[in-house]
Amino acid sequence: MKRYLTELGEDRIIRGLEKSFAPKNPRVIKGIGDDTSVTAQDGGKLLLSTTDTLIEGTHFDLSYAPPGLLGKKALSISLSDIAAMGGEPLFFLVSIALTPKTKKEFIDALYRGIKEISEEFKVALAGGNTARAGLTMISTTVIGEVPKGKAVYRSGAREGHAIFVTGTPGDSALGLKVLQNHGYRAAVKGRFGKAVSRHLAPVPRMEAGSLLAKKGIARSMIDISDGVALDLKRVCVESNAGAEIYLKDFPVSAELKEYAERVKDRSWIDLALSGGEDYELLFTAPEADKKKISRLAERLKIRITPIGRITGKGLKILDENGRPMKLKRLGFEHF
Repeated sequence: MKRYLTELGEDRIIRGLEKSFAPKNPRVIKGIGDDTSVTAQDGGKLLLSTTDTLIEGTHFDLSYAPPGLLGKKALSISLSDIAAMGGEPLFFLVSIALTPKTKKEFIDALYRGIKEISEEFKVALAGGNTARAGLTMISTTVIGEVPKGKAVYRSGAREGHAIFVTGTPGDSALGLKVLQNHGYRAAVKGRFGKAVSRHLAPVPRMEAGSLLAKKGIARSMIDISDGVALDLKRVCVESNAGAEIYLKDFPVSAELKEYAERVKDRSWIDLALSGGEDYELLFTAPEADKKKISRLAERLKIRITPIGRITGKGLKILDENGRPMKLKRLGFEHF
């Protein structure tokens, strides 16, 4: 019998909780198992709720994560969950745990970063909590809404759908690698500075998520927090489907291409497909909607790329020559 988290794995723990806490309140439309919970409210809209925690030593290192950027990231990653459901953010709460030796300057900078993102996306601080701890932790809870019938779930992928991603996944993982190898100052000023910024201050795709939902284009959607391959697998599990990713079609940034040329090995593939914390959107849509998606990308001035298709079962990664390949890991898992 498996007893420890390292044996069970994060997703299995979550599935167990989903069964144990099956919602009995009729207002709970979606509980555990998606990017946010979805609950019914009056007025023709659904309430979206999500929470995230960043922990020192697991999600960030204070030697290369300035407090201002840390504050930005803390709120942005929860906003990204709202975007993945096609919703609009309303309010947020922040809970922080700090060591007794934390300086006031750190707290001020942290909240300046949070405030900057809250003003950019017009989401109001509604409360929070502070606590004493042996390390720094930041939890953000965001409440949003979406019109009834417009929420986009992970469970909507169907065989034959094309799979799309926004942006260039893998940049954040490259940025983290550079930070760990060279430290903050050298990394920010170096040739991979854009990738470093993508890791330290990801931008939630709020407008893209909202429009994909409103126009009925995205049939399933998830934000890429733990890696393209792993998050796509989660869509497949919820949709009872499979998928193929075509490496030849995968969008690769100029910086990741340069990294690949420098190291002269295939490690860039693991960064692109298994690297986490991009907070881009992965969604599926009928092949017939490709032109609509192309026009939407032009309107938003962002990159949206088809990278594969939904199949009957199983997750396959096909290399540039169409041959099946294996990744070292699908993505980031806590346990």
